[in-house]
Amino acid sequence: MKSVRIFAVLFFCGLSTSVQAQTETPTHQGLRFYEKLAQRDAAYEQSLHALTHQDESDYWIDQANYERQLGIANFAAYLIYMKGKKDAYRDYLEGCDGSCNHSELYYQKAAEYLSSSDFEYVLERNRKVVDNLPGNKKKM
Repeated sequence: MKSVRIFAVLFFCGLSTSVQAQTETPTHQGLRFYEKLAQRDAAYEQSLHALTHQDESDYWIDQANYERQLGIANFAAYLIYMKGKKDAYRDYLEGCDGSCNHSELYYQKAAEYLSSSDFEYVLERNRKVVDNLPGNKKKM
């Protein structure tokens, strides 16, 4: 009888540890999903220069709605997502040379994802990007 009790106690301790490990893993994996999603979305947004102005505008409206709803539904996921977007935008803009042709909407969103000081620093480091901003093009 004593061995059955010991076995039962060990079984329940093992079961509770297993359940606890299972509940922690999906949360961590879920947050990793949002980090990868942010990187994927940022990569897609870098290719938006091929869209018409209206299509790009619609995309950014949909993106803002998604981010707002994510913040309401799961604030931790929202923070991870936004940090992923910030990192992806910073890395991309730091490596962007004069061949980067993005719209004014893209640069407005980039400024929103990066803090203003980060955005200005990245653009000043790469003067060719600043020269390609729609408002900075020289008139002929």
